[in-house]
Amino acid sequence: MDLKVGWERVAGVLIAVPAGRVDSANSADFRAAMESGIPPGEKALLLDLQHLSYMSSAGLSVILMVARKFRQADQTIAMCGLSGPILSVVSLSGFDKIIPVHESRAAALEAFPAVDETDPARLDADEPRPAPDESRSGRSSWSFKRHSM
Repeated sequence: MDLKVGWERVAGVLIAVPAGRVDSANSADFRAAMESGIPPGEKALLLDLQHLSYMSSAGLSVILMVARKFRQADQTIAMCGLSGPILSVVSLSGFDKIIPVHESRAAALEAFPAVDETDPARLDADEPRPAPDESRSGRSSWSFKRHSM
């Protein structure tokens, strides 16, 4: 199954929306999409996992890498929309102690501190980033296909 990562911004919060599966076969692609999709100086990131059907420990490793980048006092990261199996993996691994988990996107966005969208460091953050899918205004996405040999 393909992995796609869409990007949105709501109320100053950057939202990553991966869809499909994240496993050892595509975790490097997932990592690349996350690294290129998060602009330097980003203050607020929400990982909306509602469209993720499966995530292995390789996917958790990528999420941990992203969480480490949000350690500053003025930065916030959270997750929402975890399906039962993914929530179990996140809970058993203790990731819910590292990154707050919310039931819905609305609940997560409510929990974020207000983001100062006039901060000069944020001015370029809302600029569209080049992406394979430019057809949607204000959004971008990446798509990775698994090839078997």
